[in-house]
Amino acid sequence: MKTITIRLPDVEAAMLVEVQKVNKAYRDLQGLLVSQIQQEYSKTPAARAKSQA
Repeated sequence: MKTITIRLPDVEAAMLVEVQKVNKAYRDLQGLLVSQIQQEYSKTPAARAKSQA
């Protein structure tokens, strides 16, 4: 398991709080990041090779 630490300036941290109020996806930042990684990985040649095998 890899741990990632995110440091946000105060302004962006305040923005995140407001975004989390209206967009449920941003309430679970870990889930959001994992989902985006999976989506981007599926576009890579390695993922395409796996799906054809």
